[in-house]
Amino acid sequence: MPPGMNTENEALPPLAAPDQTLSTWHWLLGGAALVVLLAGLKAAAGVVTPLLLAAFLAIICAPPLTWMRRRGVPGSVAVLALFVAVGLAFFLLFLALQGAVESMAHQAPHYQARLFGLFDETMAWLAGRGVPAELLPDRPPLPALADLTGLARAVAGGVGQFTATTFLVLLAFMFLLLEETHLPGKLRAAFPRSRRGGVRARRFLRSVYRYLFIKSATSLATGLLVGVGLALIGVDFPVLWGILAGLLNFIPTVGSILAAIPAVLIAFLGLGVMEGLLALALYVAVNVVIGSVLEPRFMGHTLGLSPLVVLVSLMAWGWVLGPVGMLLSIPLTMIAKLALEAQPGTRWLAIMMSDRARGH
Repeated sequence: MPPGMNTENEALPPLAAPDQTLSTWHWLLGGAALVVLLAGLKAAAGVVTPLLLAAFLAIICAPPLTWMRRRGVPGSVAVLALFVAVGLAFFLLFLALQGAVESMAHQAPHYQARLFGLFDETMAWLAGRGVPAELLPDRPPLPALADLTGLARAVAGGVGQFTATTFLVLLAFMFLLLEETHLPGKLRAAFPRSRRGGVRARRFLRSVYRYLFIKSATSLATGLLVGVGLALIGVDFPVLWGILAGLLNFIPTVGSILAAIPAVLIAFLGLGVMEGLLALALYVAVNVVIGSVLEPRFMGHTLGLSPLVVLVSLMAWGWVLGPVGMLLSIPLTMIAKLALEAQPGTRWLAIMMSDRARGH
């Protein structure tokens, strides 16, 4: 040791500070990049939204495509069959949805008059029980009759206008299906020396295929059960409520509540208290059986999202892509979570996004 050096009084510089500063800058740059990316997606929402819908359709149809190819069906024939099936489903869906919304527009005056009648009866009952008149509202906080009917007709017109973008969605869907037939070979060529990277990529794709296929199947089952059940009860517009229940099933918890409110209200106004309670019981039974029993059984318990993550996803994707973004928010967030799980360095982020603490 050189003379004059005092090892006790001379402190060594901290080694962790540069690494901490670098890590902080990485997080700040990553957050800024994420904000710029979301703003860019919002600016290009008119193009991004159809492509996202086509991508989700292609992912959902990947298992049937693989199944047909394993049975010896040529790739082009399998793609054409799926294209025709999905196109026909879109056509029938839009016809049913537009017819139901137009019928609701015609019957809106009847339901609003019934609602005002029940409101007046309730206010009279409260006044008879001694509630001061100044505390009772004069009318329910609802839009005027002309506004409600015009809103229903505007929705019907919007459904018709949305069919104009269907061709673009189906066209992109067909090309994405053709791309999926070459994806395994591309993965092998992309990771010729990194076997672990290829395995991770294939595992991630299988997880995405499995999640979206099972979620779509359970959403379809939810819509069918709700629509058929409401039709048996006698509730008006069961096709509309079934479609709404199936679409909103992609949003955990909140979607089921939002789907049930208008249908149960229509049941109460149009049929009575008993039918309204039956409609409410139907929604509860379907969502408990499918959401709490079947989905966890087929998907596994590792695919849950934190309620805070669900809320932030709805707000963020709704801001970026509008109503379609809110419907796709949870699948998009789940895909991001699966991508984080596929890499050891980011697996801790996937755990933080989960609904409970689990090892991965």
